Amino acid sequence: MAELALAWVLRRPEVAAAIVGASRPEQVDANAKASGIALTADTLAAIDEALGDAPVKEPTPAPFARPGITRRPRTTG
Repeated sequence: MAELALAWVLRRPEVAAAIVGASRPEQVDANAKASGIALTADTLAAIDEALGDAPVKEPTPAPFARPGITRRPRTTG
């Protein structure tokens, strides 16, 4: 179940990285393996049906984000 959830999160276009934790080596292996799982259209449809309207359908900027800003400006120095 954890691998499925992580594979789903990693395919979301608004997600740059998933922050995961592990307390055992096998959990690290499972987390790494999840990055290579390709979910079928049927699986994605079943997940969407199970979640209903819970997932964010559109990218949502942070509360104080300015429109058009996609990254921090580079600093020179």
